[in-house]
Amino acid sequence: MEGFFEVQVITLADLRADQDGYLVSELAELICEVFSEPPWNEHFSATRIMFGLGVEMMRKNAMLVVARHKQQGQLIGYILGQELVVVSEDLRDQTFYKISGGYDLDFIADNTQRTFYVGGLGVRSKYRRLGVAEKLSATLISELRQHKFDYRLGRTDMQAYGMRKLYSKQGFKELPVYDIKYPERSYWLLTLN
Repeated sequence: MEGFFEVQVITLADLRADQDGYLVSELAELICEVFSEPPWNEHFSATRIMFGLGVEMMRKNAMLVVARHKQQGQLIGYILGQELVVVSEDLRDQTFYKISGGYDLDFIADNTQRTFYVGGLGVRSKYRRLGVAEKLSATLISELRQHKFDYRLGRTDMQAYGMRKLYSKQGFKELPVYDIKYPERSYWLLTLN
């Protein structure tokens, strides 16, 4: 069913080249829409999201993949994340501690293994269950393998049944680790090699 949309990997250079800010605006609007729904119920302004996207894309080895409707040209989904480290002097870097609020995920990393964390994956409601999230995730996983990552880590709410089903379908294993700040969210790990 994926014939109606196409996916594209977006780089920081692509965002910088978008002089009118159309892509960032479109992405911010999509994120606001998706995460205003249950179980997230977040109500961020598009301006705040646009600023946050700039920060996210400057993190270590950040990757963004978007899905766009072929005929309408509308952005219908995205997946965004970055490499995790145990410790870093660079404040932009995400650490296992920063994302989870604890040290329970540190076991994943050692000096030779690389972990990529997805902080956001969303699809417009009318395009859900049509393979968009699956294709976005599969495209990212392919990119991660090319970049020699060892793991792909994600977090989702216990009530996000569609995401939990997708993780299971793609071979992720749910970890017995829950977020400190959001205890209703668990972590899922995929071994990439």
